[in-house]
Amino acid sequence: MSNSVTYKQLKAIAKERSLDKYGTLILANIMIFAIQIFISGITTVSTSGNIMIFIINQIITLIVNILLGVLVSGKAYLYLNLVYSQTISASDIFFGLKQQPQKAVIIQSLFVLVDFLVSLPASLILFFSRQSSVINVYLSAVIFLILGIVVDIYISLTYSQAFFLLHDFPDRSAKELLATSRRLMKGNRLHLLGLYLSFIPLYLFGVITLFIPLLWVSVYRYATITVFYQNLISSKANHNATCDQTSMNT
Repeated sequence: MSNSVTYKQLKAIAKERSLDKYGTLILANIMIFAIQIFISGITTVSTSGNIMIFIINQIITLIVNILLGVLVSGKAYLYLNLVYSQTISASDIFFGLKQQPQKAVIIQSLFVLVDFLVSLPASLILFFSRQSSVINVYLSAVIFLILGIVVDIYISLTYSQAFFLLHDFPDRSAKELLATSRRLMKGNRLHLLGLYLSFIPLYLFGVITLFIPLLWVSVYRYATITVFYQNLISSKANHNATCDQTSMNT
């Protein structure tokens, strides 16, 4: 992707594509959030401090979050339709149940397991130190937490395009989709990270205005991220075409 494409340009395209469709997109986001909350509520065993209960909760949470990959896939499909100027419906979020759900689960597994593993040290430290107020214990937890966040962000950026690629290239395996995302994001991680960070002022505005604007901000952000993908994949295709043409000429 050419870094000459500014955040402002990406956001302008996202706004143009989303025009008159915010109601559908917001409804879809609310549906996803409600499903996540409902499933989380019925699968939580207990908040007891018992170690076995803690482990059971962690395992259940892992499984549920991995299976929710089908909703992540459906959301990607919805926003791809938006950016590609296709008809959209809030029910598109369930498309992941029909379109390669096993691949969506595999892709989601990477994100969920990495997130779990990098947060595990800090979680264990805090769990076993509930009765302790030693500052070194909390300092250790903070250090592990920061390191985990850095690793988590790197992995998330590297494989961030996998769900979009799943719908554009459904014949590819989950491994190939992840590998393609890794190649696409080479040299583009900081650009995408900067795009994420550019939405912080809007999120802060949403927080101080009773949270309601966050419904719009969430839609606007994800639409922009989808435009980022569209530009990324188009730039890659143009680059390959140029290379092929050059090879033919020589």
